[in-house]
Amino acid sequence: MYLHIAQIATVSLLCTVAAADTGPAASSTAHNCPAGCSIESHGHETRSQRHTIAVGLSGYSPVSYIESNRAEPGSPAIASEYHGVTYFFTNERQRDTFDGDPGRYLPAYGGYCAFGCSVDAKFIPDPTSFKVINGRTHLFLRSADVDARKLWNDAPQSEVVAKADAFWDRQNASKAYLGGRNVPASGIALDGYSPVSYFTEGRAEKGDPKYAVDYNGVTYHLTSARQVEQFKKDPSRYEPQCGGWCAFGMSVEDKFPVDPTKFKIIDDRLYLFLNNEQVDAAQLWERGDSGSLIRKAEAHWKKVRGD
Repeated sequence: MYLHIAQIATVSLLCTVAAADTGPAASSTAHNCPAGCSIESHGHETRSQRHTIAVGLSGYSPVSYIESNRAEPGSPAIASEYHGVTYFFTNERQRDTFDGDPGRYLPAYGGYCAFGCSVDAKFIPDPTSFKVINGRTHLFLRSADVDARKLWNDAPQSEVVAKADAFWDRQNASKAYLGGRNVPASGIALDGYSPVSYFTEGRAEKGDPKYAVDYNGVTYHLTSARQVEQFKKDPSRYEPQCGGWCAFGMSVEDKFPVDPTKFKIIDDRLYLFLNNEQVDAAQLWERGDSGSLIRKAEAHWKKVRGD
């Protein structure tokens, strides 16, 4: 065993506090808002619209780690977006280099502390504490009490790498259609819309990855810490019915994708509907008897999920 149990407990406690303070790694889905990314607002914020970007690596250039072996702050004026995350660079050549092969420059383990992954935990790293291993940037937690890079270096390398790799592979197993539900490989439901807002605001609102919660293996993005608490008190209330598939589609024994902005709250439950140029499933639903349609939809959903 490369690390004493007492050390692990200490590191875990300290890093849990660090993660809670930092925020963005609340999401378990790395490509939406990896560890070390931050959410920045731009423009005028209104009740109906927020303009935000997720900034990767706290603004440090991903190319500098590999090419210069140092952490260099990038410029917001020289930026590139990849999988919903914006990265800053020190010059245009760096940006072009990144655009040509983004995967080469993204940090290992989704940007989480490499040592943390080796002890089955997601710790928020200090982007200036890093090590390039086999051409890949590895980041580490560093605080007044913990130097995770030193702990990594002191451990048998083959063992620590194998443990971190195994943990990350488990974290990133595809969640597509988990339990028959309408979720993508990332496991993020409702295209990132907050399930709570349908009830409290009466409309679809985009959630924030830093307010992420998991329920039944699916990840939901909420808009605030308050919404997180609301969701946790009664998650089954906010979970979309019919596995997040179009309720009308379920009522006719089919699975239709949904427009998450097209919904109905019926008997304090959330139902979603297909909506495109050819079909407005919510209107089709309204032409029928709601109670009968719900019974048919629920019956087919039980078959889909294998009950």
